This record gives sequence, C-alpha cells and structure tokens, in this order.
Amino acid sequence: MAAVQQNFSKMISGQLRNKANEFLNSRKHANNLADILQMFEVETDNYTPLMLTIEVIFTELLKRGDLVQEIVPLKPAEQSPEAEYTRWLRECYETALARILACVMKGRTNSRLQALVTASKLLQVEGKHPLEQSSGYYFPSFRLKNIFTVLLDSDMSMSAPLARFQEFTEYKDVQQYGLKVLSTLAYRKSPTTVYMQNYLELLDKLLISEIATETKTKNNKGGDDHEEEFKVLCGTNAKVPFPYNPGVCRRYANRCWSFACQWPLCSEPRTHRRALLLLVERLMPLLSKPHLATDMLCDSLDAGGPISMLALQGVLELVRRHNVDYPDMYDRLYAMFEPEMFATRYKRRLMHLADIFLSSTHLPESLVAAFAKRLSRLALVACPEDAVGLLQLIANLLLRHPALKRMICYEDTPAIMSSDPYVMEETCAARAGALGSSLWEVAALRRHAAPALSAALAAVLAAADPRPEPFNLSSGDAKMFDAELKKRFKTIEMNFIRPQGMTAPSGERLMQYWELMA
Repeated sequence: MAAVQQNFSKMISGQLRNKANEFLNSRKHANNLADILQMFEVETDNYTPLMLTIEVIFTELLKRGDLVQEIVPLKPAEQSPEAEYTRWLRECYETALARILACVMKGRTNSRLQALVTASKLLQVEGKHPLEQSSGYYFPSFRLKNIFTVLLDSDMSMSAPLARFQEFTEYKDVQQYGLKVLSTLAYRKSPTTVYMQNYLELLDKLLISEIATETKTKNNKGGDDHEEEFKVLCGTNAKVPFPYNPGVCRRYANRCWSFACQWPLCSEPRTHRRALLLLVERLMPLLSKPHLATDMLCDSLDAGGPISMLALQGVLELVRRHNVDYPDMYDRLYAMFEPEMFATRYKRRLMHLADIFLSSTHLPESLVAAFAKRLSRLALVACPEDAVGLLQLIANLLLRHPALKRMICYEDTPAIMSSDPYVMEETCAARAGALGSSLWEVAALRRHAAPALSAALAAVLAAADPRPEPFNLSSGDAKMFDAELKKRFKTIEMNFIRPQGMTAPSGERLMQYWELMA
C-alpha cells in the first residue's frame, strides 16, 4: 500500500511539474494555474507537491516582475489586456497564499511544515522583489502577520511548525519585524491555554538570536568603526542596509512580555514552565524593569517541584544584579534537594545554581555543612551520573570552607551511622544538626562500581590537598562508558579467525553453499 501511495505521489508531482513548466513558458497555458489552485479543494491530506509547485511558479513570477502593477495617483486603472492579466495573477497570488496558510493547520505533519516553509520563502522573494516600488529596505510585515495569526489562532499546539520556523527567526530582519508584529497580536484579555503556549513559544523562537543589551552597545561604540554585518532574509542585491536597532527589539520584547503578564500564565503547569523558561533564559537581560517580575518569580519559587527550580535562576539574577532581597533564600534552596529532584529534567540546572549560591566564602559554617551533609545523603540514592555531580559540588564546598574538612569520614561503621545526629527531614538548614555529623556517606560510596564516581569520590576524600580551581559542574558524564571502553580496549575484534586474504577462512560454513572465484 505504501509503494502504491508513493508511486501515486510521484505521478501527481510529475503532472504538476509539467503544468507549471507549461504555464511559465507560455501564456496560452494560463488556465494551468487555475487548475493547480483548484487541486487544493480536491486534496485532503498530502499537500506537499502542491506547495512545491506553487512555490516554483510564484517565485519565478516575482523575479520576472509579472506581478508588479504600476499605480498612478488620480489616474484610473488601465484596462488593457496586459493590465488585466497582471491583476488576475495578483488575485491568484493572494488566493494561493491564503490556501497555503490554511494548509498549516490541516493535513499531514510534513505537509503542514512544507506549507509554513513555502509561505516563508514566498515572503522572502517578495521582500527581494516587491510588488510596489520602494526606495529603502522593504520587508512585507503584513505577510508575516498573516503567518503569525495562523500559528497563534490554531486549536492545537504548533510546536512542530514553530520548531521549523526557527530557521527563519535567526535572521535579524525577521526578528525585529517579528517582535513588532507579535506585539500587535497580544491584545487578548482571556486567551486559551493553547494560544498562550503558542504565543510564548513563538516569542522564544524570535529571541533565539541574541539581542545586544545597552551595556554591550556602549562598549561596541568605542571599538571598530565598521558596522557589523547582519544576516537578513530580505536583503537585495542593491546593498540597501537593513536598519537593525537592538533598542527597538528590546522595546518590542518588553511590550510582548507586558501583555503576556496580564494572562493567567500560572494556571496550568505546562504554560507556567514555558513562561518561566522564556523569562529566565531569554527575557531577563532585555527587560527595562526586571524587578517587576519579582512577584511571579517568588510565587513560582513557593510552588515546588520543577517550577521552583526554574524560578531559582530568575531569583538569582534579581539578587545578584538588581539588589532584590529574598528572605530565607538558602532555606528554600536547601529544601529543593530531595530525592524527587532526580526525576526532573532540571536537576543539573539546580546543582549548577546551588554551586553559584554557595560560592561565597562568607557563608555561615553551619549552613554550608548542612548542604554538604544533605548532598552526601542524596548521593547514596542517586544514579552514578547524578552522584558524580553531587560529589563534585561537595568537593567545591570543602575547598571553599576548609574548616569543614573535619567532616570527612573514612569509615562507615554501623556505630557511626546509628549515632548520626543529622535530621534529613528538617527543611531548615540551621536546625538540621549537620555540624555534629560526618560525611560517612562519602566513605560508603567507595565500594561503588562506577569508575567516574570513584574518581569524584577520591577528589572529595583528598579535599585537604590544595587544588588550583574548583570543579566545573556543567560538564556531563554521557560519554563515561565510551571513555572507559577506550581505556581498556585498543581494538575490537570482528572475526574469530584473522583473514589471510580475500577468500573466506577455512571451516567457514558459507563455503558449503557458495564457491568464491577470482
């Protein structure tokens, strides 16, 4: 059945290609364009051949200038056959764009993605070959607004089309005009959950390309005199420079976020996580008043689970750069380290942020001791990859606070374990009783079979020796098995008997059925 469907698709593609070539080569086949557009009503699933045909036809027409209609003010429209044909082509172009955008929300996934790519490429060609004369840089922002409207007003999640659209948001002109257009589409008082998720994801894709902050802009002014060349989508051969302005992009990004803040972003967990990721990873350096996000971040920090881990990064940014004081910050961070953290995708982020929070050497000794004890207790139940990160964080704490090296224990006898005064269930670091305890959990991990865990354990036990710099917690251990395999095996044998030539070795059962001849 699949082979029959594939042959049918090839036949349809061949017919469409022939119709397109006939239409482009001679005007006597102008009805071919109308026939191609009518096929949108017949097809219900696979629109990819139609999209590719429409893209080829109108790309060529735009390059030729066949769609350009000269309009003189206060002069009636020309009624010649040439002008009528041009108007008809313009109507077909608008009809084709409308049907392409309609296909973004129906049909197969591949057809939906192709419809979005076709609409974006036609936008690019129209920007390079405008339908009307333009003296400066021309970008058809109304076409981009139509694309955004379809992506946002859908009743289903547009994650796949938005992921494909990311290849176009890397262009600076798409970013600047896209933020401007998106800021005009946020006037909704009570949007649906799907609309909010699509809106936040689209805003995230528009901010993929870094926008220079005011500090970077001021530093760059004293540098080289030449202007930086930007990657633009609608650049023409006339070398018309694109007026890229990072300040304009920041202003529109602030406007987009200010509208989104009026929505109930915290009502649904998925939307809440999406909004926090956008805020802490993209928007915090761009906001003109970052302290206005304090309420949202603090409420998210109290929510618990992955949402608290995401909000922690935003709170850290407010504390470090905007002088925001958060009471009991370390107790909240201390309570996040629990066995449930290993089931979230943000566990590495939490350990990295904890290393930054605990990097100060002026922290109370009891506080740091509680963190070291809790991390060592969690390392007993963690997988080897997570346990390595926890042990590296413990080693960093011992290096920054040499007085805590007395907690290093080289025995894990039952007597030490039973008399441990530490209370794991306590959420307040000061009342956990960690100073009277020892890190017997680290000694217990000496029997672990994982080689990377043994190396991290040796670093903790040898923390008394001075090291040039602490561990980097951002490095992962995904290639631990491959590294260990390369240590033990230089070559991997593929045959039991070493081949002596091009023939099969003796005793090979293949020789019973085949005869190898030179």
